[in-house]
Amino acid sequence: MSELKKFKVVYEGNVEKFEEQILINSAQEIRKGKPQLWCKLADEYARQLTIISINPYPENVDQNKLIDDETPPSIKYISENTSYKNFYRWGLRGGRTGNHRIIYATHNYHKVILLYHFDKRYNGLIKRNDLIPAELNYKEYCIDDPNLY
Repeated sequence: MSELKKFKVVYEGNVEKFEEQILINSAQEIRKGKPQLWCKLADEYARQLTIISINPYPENVDQNKLIDDETPPSIKYISENTSYKNFYRWGLRGGRTGNHRIIYATHNYHKVILLYHFDKRYNGLIKRNDLIPAELNYKEYCIDDPNLY
């Protein structure tokens, strides 16, 4: 059996703080003996991050073939409001924890750069104001590791 090629996951911007928030709040739920929304979000985040590290590109998922407890990552290519051609958004529905979005870039065919997390409190396309921090973080990252695309 061949090994899966994994993309290296790199953290920029505020994504590590979001992970810390998930861990702190889920640990509190566990201490209280009531694992609920944050623990569910932590499980989904970890599962989907693993999937993204193997294949960070959106796929057409046949909803009829999904196993009941399998939640595919909600990944969409970002073609509006940015000039970068390698930006994607990863959506996590957290219920009362928030409607989380992480903007990431595929970089030089072997890295996934997690650029910016925000709580999307509106419907429709991601707004330009939510992409600016991701673009600035990516521009800063590319100073030391230029984009080959």
